Amino acid sequence: MSLFTSLPTFGLWMGSWVPALFAGALLGLLLFRLYRSRVDSSLPPSPPKHWFWGNKNLVNQPHRFVPLGTDLKDQLGDIITTTTPFGTFITLNSAELATELLEKHASTTADRPRNTMVQELLGWSRGVALRQHDEWHKKQRRVLASALHATAARSYESQHLDSTLELLRRISRDPKSFQKHISDAIGDFILRLAYGYTPGQNDALLATIHRAFSYLAKASAQYFLVNDFPILKYLPAWFPGGGFQTFGKEGRKSRDLYANGLFEMVFEQVRHGGAEQPSYASQLLESKGGANITDTDMELIKWTAASLFTGGSTTTVGLIWSFILMVSLHPETAKLAREEIDVVVGRERVPELKDREKMPYMEALLQEVMRLCPVVPLGLPHSATEDIQLGGYRIPKNATINPNIWAMLRDPTHYASPHTFEPSRYLKPTPDPDPRKYIFGFGRRVCPGLHVANNATWIICAGILSVFELQPGLELLARVEQLGGRSSMRMYELFKPYLVYDPLPFSCGFVPRDQAAVELLANSTH
Repeated sequence: MSLFTSLPTFGLWMGSWVPALFAGALLGLLLFRLYRSRVDSSLPPSPPKHWFWGNKNLVNQPHRFVPLGTDLKDQLGDIITTTTPFGTFITLNSAELATELLEKHASTTADRPRNTMVQELLGWSRGVALRQHDEWHKKQRRVLASALHATAARSYESQHLDSTLELLRRISRDPKSFQKHISDAIGDFILRLAYGYTPGQNDALLATIHRAFSYLAKASAQYFLVNDFPILKYLPAWFPGGGFQTFGKEGRKSRDLYANGLFEMVFEQVRHGGAEQPSYASQLLESKGGANITDTDMELIKWTAASLFTGGSTTTVGLIWSFILMVSLHPETAKLAREEIDVVVGRERVPELKDREKMPYMEALLQEVMRLCPVVPLGLPHSATEDIQLGGYRIPKNATINPNIWAMLRDPTHYASPHTFEPSRYLKPTPDPDPRKYIFGFGRRVCPGLHVANNATWIICAGILSVFELQPGLELLARVEQLGGRSSMRMYELFKPYLVYDPLPFSCGFVPRDQAAVELLANSTH
């Protein structure tokens, strides 16, 4: 029998199965709905949601930490559930709940949720920040801790000062490009620390690194269907709907260029007699046997070195940009900080770490920037490895847990006038809580480079104020007025809707304070 003569029979056969398939699909959806409703009854409260898609629109909403930490917090409380068809998300709006769940239950909340695009297609699962909390991750953190603890962090001050002075000179020559100069300065410091590599201006390798992180930022903020249906990672790029594969391939290429290329450069130097410049990578390679190092140790050093940039560059840069934005909009605070700098440091050098304890207002100013501009507003997500009871609710296994740091640092029970920029809140006899307790993470996911990042940020920000007057651009002032003023909750609209809370591009003038500042820039070598 030919194919054509069998077609009617085939059509009748298909016709008899279509109703059954439809009925089966409908039954499956109904059972899914019944199961979901029974499971949801034990979870923390949730905003209204679609019966199948759940709160997908809210989960993928830019700046979703704002509705979760304001209107929905008022309606539902400090612990909120949102869902997608294949995911449960727990948002913690209070520091107390975040501490309870992520610190006291650290052993069962230290994992990262699965993100196929970020971890597999872009390849970030090998780094420290986004790896699951397995034995390899524990080894990575131990190795990093040996180089980044508080005492070790102070040993890098000379490099911090070199980078800061060069940054101040670049800003003086080209103030309009201040954001690029800051990004390059932090990148320069981390590359020297990690690999002994000193990039030049407009360095191609540094540009590759920034490109790799732009893919990571976009992937963390956008919705990709492959995250809900991981099997789609096998879909070829040319197939309809497979365009995400091109995105993943390009991002992974940029990541591999810097992670592999820089490490191989240092390894070749060590193999042939020693590194040209001592660095984190070279010292570990030499201590582990040099050319005779094991493959396991090579991988450990390679990915922890790469993670120095992952954890430190984008967040530190964003925080310094935020400092300039907020202080330029509050010139009265800059004036008080400069007066303190002049008394403690004088006008012949920039502030150094030895001055820090004698400069409480500068410390408070930086704390207030950290409070109102937390570098990762929803924190890097945690994942529960088992069911946990919290506040009478069940946190289910595999739930994604987001500490809403933006909301915690605006909690009126801890911070009076929470949207007002007020550094003096940390100088009271009983100061408000230090935001650094929260912005660097929780539990076994606290940023291992927090001491280095804290020192770098302080030295650069104090250096900028010691030399320059900051003048906000007219467009920035108009935009702030449009948002309701400097103390408006809507100030978040000045920031990018990505994982890291970077300000959108803004204009700011950098005017040397006086002739003494000009001479300091010309002559200072620390």
